[in-house]
Amino acid sequence: MKIKKQYLKLEEDLSEINVGLIRLAKPIPEHELFFFINKINAFKFKRVDDILIKGEYFDHSFSRYQAYDQSSKNCFSFISNKSITSVEKKVQNQLFSDESNVKFLLNLHSDADYILTNSDMFAEFSLILLPENFVFQIQEYPLSSDEELYQLIQYYE
Repeated sequence: MKIKKQYLKLEEDLSEINVGLIRLAKPIPEHELFFFINKINAFKFKRVDDILIKGEYFDHSFSRYQAYDQSSKNCFSFISNKSITSVEKKVQNQLFSDESNVKFLLNLHSDADYILTNSDMFAEFSLILLPENFVFQIQEYPLSSDEELYQLIQYYE
């Protein structure tokens, strides 16, 4: 007679956060964009440590800017969706490899230039004033806890 094994089911983390997708209306250098953003907001964005993703063939860096709003007690972060630098670690010898010298954090939204996050659980992106001529309206996008970007945001916060 076989003994039936029983497993204890642990609770999974099914939390979700909302991020904002930012698309630029026209190509503009990062330093110029954040100059205009800082000009119209009370809080100032500063460049902080880049997000680094290590792959088998390339190491990718994504720029990150942060600002703290005193009135709402909220920390906002802009993260570039497209890698700003890629360092080749070894030569690719496979024809159809998953890795390339350009990487996107959100592959399904490669048209988004920046990902906006905040430290509050409830995303309130209307507190940030964006220059009208350079940026389209912010699109909210939900991230579930099983996605890689969710884990990266939690790690770098």
